[in-house]
Amino acid sequence: MSIEPTMNLFVKKTGGWVASQLEACTRCGMCAEACPYYLATGKAEYAPIWKVEPLRRAYEQRFTLIGKLKVALGVEKALTDADLKAWSKVDFEACSVCGKCSGACPMGIEISSLIATVRAGITAAGLAPAGLVEKTEMQMKCGSPNGMCEDEYIKWFDSLEEKTGVKAPLDVKGADMLVVYTSLEIKDKRHNLYDLAKILNAAGIKWTISMDARDAFNMGSIIGNPKVQKELAGKILNTAKKLGVKQILVTECGHGFTTLRDAVPNVFGEELPFFVTHIAELLPNLIKEGKIKVKEGYFKNGHTYTFHDSCKIQRQGGIMDEPRYALKLLAGDTFKEMDSIRENGLCCGGGGGIRSIPEANENRLAAFKLKLAEVEKVGADVVVSTCDNCQLQLKDGFKHYNKAVEVKGLIEMVAEAMI
Repeated sequence: MSIEPTMNLFVKKTGGWVASQLEACTRCGMCAEACPYYLATGKAEYAPIWKVEPLRRAYEQRFTLIGKLKVALGVEKALTDADLKAWSKVDFEACSVCGKCSGACPMGIEISSLIATVRAGITAAGLAPAGLVEKTEMQMKCGSPNGMCEDEYIKWFDSLEEKTGVKAPLDVKGADMLVVYTSLEIKDKRHNLYDLAKILNAAGIKWTISMDARDAFNMGSIIGNPKVQKELAGKILNTAKKLGVKQILVTECGHGFTTLRDAVPNVFGEELPFFVTHIAELLPNLIKEGKIKVKEGYFKNGHTYTFHDSCKIQRQGGIMDEPRYALKLLAGDTFKEMDSIRENGLCCGGGGGIRSIPEANENRLAAFKLKLAEVEKVGADVVVSTCDNCQLQLKDGFKHYNKAVEVKGLIEMVAEAMI
């Protein structure tokens, strides 16, 4: 454990863009009013701009005269290992890197990107939460952060033929689409494989899956380890190239989707020879284009539906209209919108790896209560989400607060309503 790897990383990252971001902050506090953890707990140290403080200090103390004077005069101390350990609890246990703080900043500061840099520094110092370190090591070892190794995926893919009579299209060269699942699905939503096969086959899409690129989950993105991020993303990138697919479809992973779509071109320094899409975008477009047909109003069944905007897929990914088109078609006027939606949607409280940190349970359930209040206000008893992790957090939250609210994914709804 040493401060030096952190300082080296901060110095490396502090170019003109980071410097301008740090200098632009006016300490107005508007980012705090956007943070679910700050709002739920009232703890000042959970304000997003405070989570960036280690990076600000490192920048000031290394690159500015006033920062050097502060240290010399004892006004401000240099960062220590103890400081990083304290900030690890703040930046990992009270932040899902949801990005809402960035949208609220009147100065346009990308606060969530800066927090991600602080996380990377904490990880470099060996101070990342044990739960995330364990899952990262597990994914590097067997391909899945939840310990679902290749044999488990083989059984799952083979079960497609048992359940539907359709043989799993494994490593099909020249396929239109490479479908990438997550270990959360093999554990809790095995039907997604069968439902999506039904939909893609009905749409006439030539698709494939691969053992080499089976999991979209990327613990490198979560924990802030660029080397791990690149290695895990590279497996999917190289498989897609080898198979010659035109697109990659991410099923229900939020950060896996944005990592592949937004980060990979920069990480590898190349333009992707395919495009990356998400089921939240694909399924509604298949309906619009007439490639699959669903029964309108199929879910007008006495329930009230609402939609949870996932931070990575909707706020960051921009896929907001498409799932709403499908839900309005399927649920009609029983689909109701919450108060905070689209780019202003409230985080469920379970992203950014926080569900894998037991010490953060109190924070994430406190943050979820804000989302619960909006669900109850609109009178919904079914919440639809296009992210696996969000769905698990929603289920955890409703169970914790003893609320009889069902959680559904878009894949299962479209497959059920297909004509």
